[in-house]
Parts: sequence; C-alpha cells; structure tokens
Amino acid sequence: MSKASGHVQVLTANRLSDGAVVFLNFDGDWVATLAGVVIARSPDEVRGLSARGLFDAGRNLVVDPYLVEMREVAGALLPIRQRERVRLEGPSILDDVPGYTAPAASGVGVNAGGNREAACGDRGRRAEAA
Repeated sequence: MSKASGHVQVLTANRLSDGAVVFLNFDGDWVATLAGVVIARSPDEVRGLSARGLFDAGRNLVVDPYLVEMREVAGALLPIRQRERVRLEGPSILDDVPGYTAPAASGVGVNAGGNREAACGDRGRRAEAA
C-alpha cells in the first residue's frame, strides 16, 4: 500500500449467520455497507485490522476476513478489483435471486423494472425482448 497511490484498505468478510458480505465499522460491528467502515492507511493500521478479523473469525462472527484495497474518490470508497465491486453491489442477475433487495449505497442503480443500470451508458442493462 503506497501513500502516493491514494489506495487504502478496509476489512471484509462474510457473516457466519447468513453469508452476507460485511465490512468492519468504527463501532466494531460488521455491516453490509461501506458507511462508517474502518479505513487502514498505514502498515500498523493494516496489521490491526487483520488481527481484528482473525479475532472475530475465532469468535464465529465472520468467515474468511481479509483486507480489500480501495481507492478514495470524491469522498467515496471504490474497490480496486472487479471481484470486490461485485461482492459490494450484490448479484449481477437480480431477477434470478428470490427475495434479493439491492443495497442502499451502490455505484450501480436498479431501475423500476429491477434491472441493473451501470453509471456508464448501457453496460449492465438487460436486453429488452423484441
């Protein structure tokens, strides 16, 4: 992690009770959004977050905690890797997931028909039947 790169790290895992993707916040709770997450900007902070993830995994709160590299852009956190963007935004095929509701804070919108709309043009939109 380089200070010049503008990249930071946050701790993520899956909640043991329901498998949901969660992030560690400042209150020490595992939450489903990036709002209020603990951000590691130094090697010491990275070590502290890693230790906390292992501690909570040992208490059976979460499964497989690991650090995710993020970029801070205009006050928002954006995952560097595509895998983490998908984990954060939820399933890419909403109609096939019974009972799924989109997360409140996401870079990808959901239109009235329940279809994903990417912020950049037509990417992510479902093709309409002719």
